[in-house]
Amino acid sequence: MQARYWLFAALGLFALGVVVWLTIYGYQFLGFLLCAAGAVCAVFGVLDLLQKRFPKTATWLRRVFAGLLAVFLLLSVATGVWLGVSMGGAEDPAAEFVVVLGAGVNGTVPSQALRERLEAAQRYMEEYPDAILILSGGQGDNENLTEAECMYLWLTERGADPERLRREEYATSTEENIAYSLDLIEAEFGVRPEKIGVISAEYHLLRASLLAKDAGVETVCYPSHTKNRSFFCLMFVREIFGVWYALVLG
Repeated sequence: MQARYWLFAALGLFALGVVVWLTIYGYQFLGFLLCAAGAVCAVFGVLDLLQKRFPKTATWLRRVFAGLLAVFLLLSVATGVWLGVSMGGAEDPAAEFVVVLGAGVNGTVPSQALRERLEAAQRYMEEYPDAILILSGGQGDNENLTEAECMYLWLTERGADPERLRREEYATSTEENIAYSLDLIEAEFGVRPEKIGVISAEYHLLRASLLAKDAGVETVCYPSHTKNRSFFCLMFVREIFGVWYALVLG
């Protein structure tokens, strides 16, 4: 009977995950998490079914799976703590060149996540009037212009000095944001900086700094602040996997 409950739960979570993935823009990762939870329930359900015919094997497999799940959760918590202490940014974020990391564009309008980064970029330009900002982001499938162009238009329409802005319009990932921005700086200014500033969402700063380190550059980070707390929590969890990816494959 217990196996039936596990399998019913798995089916329900899979179905809900697919619905969320297909229907709620910006929350696709939540759909992935629901499907992953469904997979865990399915494993426990299958182990319960095996328990009757192969009790020793099923017990051993259950212990192994539970142990792996516990290690996964402990690593997730540890990475989450690391993310949390990195969200405040640098005490002194001054830098000659600052990369503003792109986010989604709704047609021609910045998404809330991108607008929050642009508001942080505005504040930074006021606090550090000599900095050059590299607006980095290519064009996605549902975007009518590049993220870099969207950021440039938003900032200049609000009084930003165009002479302090550069557009990097090809990057499609954080790793490319950093690499292509460094290439742009070197091509225009004849120098590859040893340190750059990075403006992005608070939950994104750790991964950006790790990828920048892999590219051979130090970072001073300046966070934007995510107002939608449910979105923040979802992106925070997603960044745990992003940090693992950066550490393993960066």
